[in-house]
Amino acid sequence: MKKSALSFKSYYEGSFSKDDQSESKKLAAEFFAEFIHYTPIKLELLDSYLNTGHIDYFYQSLSDLKYLVEFSDSLNRYWYLLRAYSSALSKLKADQSVKNAKKLYSHYFEIYGDRRMLRNEHWFEKKRWEFLDELQLIYREDELSDFVFKYQQVMAENLKIYVSFIMDLIADLKKLQVLPKPANRLKVG
Repeated sequence: MKKSALSFKSYYEGSFSKDDQSESKKLAAEFFAEFIHYTPIKLELLDSYLNTGHIDYFYQSLSDLKYLVEFSDSLNRYWYLLRAYSSALSKLKADQSVKNAKKLYSHYFEIYGDRRMLRNEHWFEKKRWEFLDELQLIYREDELSDFVFKYQQVMAENLKIYVSFIMDLIADLKKLQVLPKPANRLKVG
Protein backbone atom coordinates (compact mmCIF):
# COMPACT_ATOMS: atom_id res chain seq x y z
CA MET A 1 0.00 0.00 0.00
CA LYS A 2 3.02 2.28 0.38
CA LYS A 3 2.97 2.90 -3.38
CA SER A 4 -0.64 4.10 -3.04
CA ALA A 5 0.32 6.43 -0.21
CA LEU A 6 3.15 7.91 -2.28
CA SER A 7 0.80 8.42 -5.21
CA PHE A 8 -1.85 9.95 -2.95
CA LYS A 9 0.67 12.26 -1.26
CA SER A 10 2.21 13.31 -4.54
CA TYR A 11 -1.12 14.02 -6.18
CA TYR A 12 -2.47 16.15 -3.37
CA GLU A 13 0.78 18.01 -2.79
CA GLY A 14 0.71 18.86 -6.47
CA SER A 15 -2.89 19.98 -6.35
CA PHE A 16 -2.04 22.51 -3.63
CA SER A 17 0.98 23.84 -5.50
CA LYS A 18 1.17 27.62 -5.53
CA ASP A 19 3.88 30.22 -6.10
CA ASP A 20 4.27 30.56 -2.36
CA GLN A 21 5.87 27.27 -1.26
CA SER A 22 5.11 27.79 2.43
CA GLU A 23 1.43 28.33 1.61
CA SER A 24 1.44 25.18 -0.54
CA LYS A 25 2.99 23.12 2.25
CA LYS A 26 0.53 24.53 4.77
CA LEU A 27 -2.51 23.69 2.58
CA ALA A 28 -1.23 20.17 1.87
CA ALA A 29 -0.48 19.57 5.57
CA GLU A 30 -3.99 20.71 6.51
CA PHE A 31 -5.52 18.42 3.89
CA PHE A 32 -3.54 15.39 5.06
CA ALA A 33 -4.30 16.12 8.72
CA GLU A 34 -8.02 16.34 7.96
CA PHE A 35 -7.91 13.19 5.82
CA ILE A 36 -6.13 11.24 8.55
CA HIS A 37 -8.45 12.54 11.26
CA TYR A 38 -11.85 12.46 9.52
CA THR A 39 -11.63 9.40 7.30
CA PRO A 40 -11.75 6.89 10.21
CA ILE A 41 -14.81 8.78 11.51
CA LYS A 42 -16.48 8.44 8.09
CA LEU A 43 -15.67 4.73 8.11
CA GLU A 44 -17.20 4.30 11.57
CA LEU A 45 -20.30 6.09 10.36
CA LEU A 46 -20.55 3.73 7.37
CA ASP A 47 -20.25 0.76 9.72
CA SER A 48 -22.95 2.24 11.94
CA TYR A 49 -25.33 2.71 9.01
CA LEU A 50 -24.76 -0.85 7.91
CA ASN A 51 -25.21 -2.31 11.40
CA THR A 52 -28.49 -0.44 11.90
CA GLY A 53 -29.82 -1.38 8.47
CA HIS A 54 -29.76 2.15 7.04
CA ILE A 55 -28.45 1.01 3.67
CA ASP A 56 -29.71 4.16 1.94
CA TYR A 57 -27.54 6.33 4.23
CA PHE A 58 -24.64 3.95 3.70
CA TYR A 59 -25.04 4.28 -0.06
CA GLN A 60 -25.16 8.08 0.08
CA SER A 61 -22.21 8.40 2.48
CA LEU A 62 -19.99 6.02 0.56
CA SER A 63 -19.80 8.55 -2.27
CA ASP A 64 -17.63 10.75 -0.01
CA LEU A 65 -14.81 8.23 -0.48
CA LYS A 66 -15.04 7.74 -4.23
CA TYR A 67 -11.96 9.86 -4.91
CA LEU A 68 -9.82 7.14 -3.29
CA VAL A 69 -10.54 4.66 -6.11
CA GLU A 70 -7.79 6.35 -8.14
CA PHE A 71 -5.01 5.37 -5.76
CA SER A 72 -5.34 1.61 -5.39
CA ASP A 73 -6.89 -1.31 -7.23
CA SER A 74 -8.07 -2.70 -3.90
CA LEU A 75 -9.75 0.55 -2.90
CA ASN A 76 -11.32 0.72 -6.35
CA ARG A 77 -12.56 -2.86 -6.27
CA TYR A 78 -14.14 -2.74 -2.83
CA TRP A 79 -15.61 0.74 -3.21
CA TYR A 80 -17.45 -0.28 -6.36
CA LEU A 81 -18.61 -3.56 -4.83
CA LEU A 82 -19.96 -1.83 -1.72
CA ARG A 83 -21.55 0.84 -3.87
CA ALA A 84 -23.29 -1.73 -6.10
CA TYR A 85 -24.56 -3.86 -3.21
CA SER A 86 -25.75 -0.87 -1.22
CA SER A 87 -27.55 0.60 -4.23
CA ALA A 88 -29.45 -2.62 -4.89
CA LEU A 89 -30.20 -3.35 -1.23
CA SER A 90 -31.36 0.22 -0.68
CA LYS A 91 -33.85 -0.20 -3.54
CA LEU A 92 -34.97 -3.56 -2.19
CA LYS A 93 -35.49 -2.23 1.33
CA ALA A 94 -37.47 0.78 0.07
CA ASP A 95 -40.19 -1.66 -1.03
CA GLN A 96 -39.29 -5.05 0.40
CA SER A 97 -41.59 -7.26 -1.65
CA VAL A 98 -41.11 -10.14 -4.04
CA LYS A 99 -42.75 -8.05 -6.77
CA ASN A 100 -40.18 -5.28 -6.29
CA ALA A 101 -37.34 -7.85 -6.21
CA LYS A 102 -38.48 -9.15 -9.62
CA LYS A 103 -38.70 -5.60 -10.99
CA LEU A 104 -35.23 -4.85 -9.66
CA TYR A 105 -33.82 -8.01 -11.21
CA SER A 106 -35.37 -7.07 -14.57
CA HIS A 107 -33.97 -3.55 -14.30
CA TYR A 108 -30.44 -4.77 -13.59
CA PHE A 109 -30.65 -7.52 -16.21
CA GLU A 110 -31.66 -4.94 -18.81
CA ILE A 111 -28.60 -2.86 -17.92
CA TYR A 112 -26.02 -5.62 -17.33
CA GLY A 113 -27.37 -8.67 -19.19
CA ASP A 114 -24.82 -8.39 -21.97
CA ARG A 115 -22.04 -8.63 -19.39
CA ARG A 116 -23.00 -12.14 -18.27
CA MET A 117 -20.26 -13.58 -20.48
CA LEU A 118 -17.69 -11.68 -18.37
CA ARG A 119 -18.84 -13.49 -15.24
CA ASN A 120 -15.92 -15.89 -15.14
CA GLU A 121 -13.36 -13.34 -16.31
CA HIS A 122 -13.82 -10.44 -13.91
CA TRP A 123 -14.06 -10.50 -10.11
CA PHE A 124 -16.65 -7.72 -9.98
CA GLU A 125 -18.84 -9.23 -12.70
CA LYS A 126 -18.79 -12.56 -10.89
CA LYS A 127 -20.02 -10.85 -7.71
CA ARG A 128 -22.69 -8.94 -9.66
CA TRP A 129 -24.07 -12.10 -11.27
CA GLU A 130 -24.01 -14.10 -8.04
CA PHE A 131 -26.17 -11.36 -6.52
CA LEU A 132 -28.52 -11.18 -9.52
CA ASP A 133 -28.83 -14.95 -9.90
CA GLU A 134 -29.81 -15.26 -6.24
CA LEU A 135 -32.22 -12.35 -6.55
CA GLN A 136 -33.88 -14.02 -9.52
CA LEU A 137 -34.61 -17.15 -7.47
CA ILE A 138 -36.67 -15.33 -4.81
CA TYR A 139 -40.35 -16.25 -4.77
CA ARG A 140 -41.38 -15.76 -1.13
CA GLU A 141 -41.15 -12.91 1.36
CA ASP A 142 -39.08 -14.97 3.81
CA GLU A 143 -36.58 -15.75 1.04
CA LEU A 144 -36.35 -12.03 0.32
CA SER A 145 -35.75 -11.25 4.00
CA ASP A 146 -33.02 -13.91 4.14
CA PHE A 147 -31.46 -12.50 0.96
CA VAL A 148 -31.37 -8.95 2.33
CA PHE A 149 -29.91 -10.17 5.63
CA LYS A 150 -27.29 -12.28 3.82
CA TYR A 151 -26.13 -9.40 1.67
CA GLN A 152 -25.99 -7.01 4.59
CA GLN A 153 -23.59 -9.52 6.15
CA VAL A 154 -21.64 -9.79 2.90
CA MET A 155 -21.40 -5.99 2.82
CA ALA A 156 -20.19 -5.96 6.44
CA GLU A 157 -17.41 -8.41 5.57
CA ASN A 158 -16.40 -6.42 2.49
CA LEU A 159 -16.54 -3.16 4.44
CA LYS A 160 -14.01 -4.61 6.91
CA ILE A 161 -11.67 -5.40 4.03
CA TYR A 162 -12.19 -1.94 2.51
CA VAL A 163 -11.57 -0.27 5.87
CA SER A 164 -8.35 -2.24 6.32
CA PHE A 165 -7.04 -0.92 2.99
CA ILE A 166 -7.90 2.67 3.91
CA MET A 167 -6.36 2.32 7.37
CA ASP A 168 -3.19 0.95 5.73
CA LEU A 169 -3.15 4.00 3.48
CA ILE A 170 -3.50 6.26 6.52
CA ALA A 171 -0.73 4.42 8.38
CA ASP A 172 1.55 4.73 5.35
CA LEU A 173 0.78 8.45 5.06
CA LYS A 174 1.72 8.88 8.70
CA LYS A 175 5.01 7.06 8.03
CA LEU A 176 5.70 9.41 5.14
CA GLN A 177 5.43 12.22 7.67
CA VAL A 178 2.80 14.15 5.78
CA LEU A 179 1.79 15.83 9.02
CA PRO A 180 3.80 18.61 10.57
CA LYS A 181 5.87 17.39 13.46
CA PRO A 182 4.18 18.02 16.77
CA ALA A 183 5.48 20.95 18.79
CA ASN A 184 7.80 20.15 21.67
CA ARG A 185 5.78 19.80 24.82
CA LEU A 186 6.86 21.30 28.07
CA LYS A 187 7.77 18.85 30.77
CA VAL A 188 5.74 19.25 33.89
CA GLY A 189 7.21 18.51 37.28
